[in-house]
Formats: sequence, structure tokens, C-alpha cells
Amino acid sequence: MSTSSASTPHRVAGRGIDRLSRRARRLLVVVAYLSLPEAVIVFWLHGGVPGGFSPNSYGASSWEVLVLAQVALAGALLDRSWRAGIGAGGLDERQRQLRDRATCLSYRIVNAAVVIPVVVLWGATIVSPFNTWGPVTLDPTSLIALAVCVSVFCICLSLLPIATVAWLEPEPPSEI
Repeated sequence: MSTSSASTPHRVAGRGIDRLSRRARRLLVVVAYLSLPEAVIVFWLHGGVPGGFSPNSYGASSWEVLVLAQVALAGALLDRSWRAGIGAGGLDERQRQLRDRATCLSYRIVNAAVVIPVVVLWGATIVSPFNTWGPVTLDPTSLIALAVCVSVFCICLSLLPIATVAWLEPEPPSEI
């Protein structure tokens, strides 16, 4: 019994990803960017807090893997959708304009994401200098959680242009 290459599971799954609806793309963006607060929560639960809070080791390493997998999978689906929309011929003029608009908007978002925490930390040091904050404990468990937090943040930053395109792009044309 022979099967055609069009009915393989990889191709069947790929066909659905190539034409994601606007709602599905926006849901993927939300799922990907929910990993940011989740990573911060995992970091804080592992004891990455000032004041000598002892870390909890209740199997949260699996949570770290889940947070990374969540952002990586959502990013891979968004990237695959974008690449499938481009096609083999490369970008056309509309796609170039969309990419440039998404890149410009992404830089604005990154600027806000960097400037706001810097201003907050600067204000916090004026109100209460660093030497009055008390000890900060970073044991190996919380260092791993911090590395996961930074990794998720970097993945989300690298996904920002694709996420912007996924958010702004209208519904794909329906095939008749």
C-alpha cells in the first residue's frame, strides 16, 4: 500500500500552519508573550529575591522547561507561518513594507521595554541606594531560573518583529 507525500502527517500539519487565521496568530502571540511573566514567577519562586529568601526546590525545573518550550513552540509556529506566507519567490513589495513597518514598531517597543526599567531602577536607587537593599541570594537553582528568565526574554525580543507581523496582518484570503 503506497501513500502519497501529500498525506504524510508533516504535510497535513504544515497545511494548517501555512494559513493561520488572524485570531490563531494573535493567540500564538499572546501565548508566547505570557511566557515572560511566567519566567519571572519561576525565578521568584526559586528564591531569586533579595533578603536571604531560601530557594524552593519542588521540581520546578520542569516548569522552567515548560516555559522555554512554550515560547519556543509558539515562536516556531509564528516563524513557519511567516516563511510559508513569503513563499519560494522571496518578499514582494507589500511584504517588504509590512516587514519594515513591523521592524520599526518592534524597535519602539524594545526602546520602551529597556527605558522604563532603567528609569524605574534609577528612581529606586535615588530613593534607596543599593547598599541599603540588603543581601541578595543567588544559589545555583535561582541562577538557572534567572538564566531561563533571560533566555525567555531574549527569545521574545527576537520574535518581536514576527509577532508584530502576526498581530497586524489581516486574515489570509480564502481559497475558493
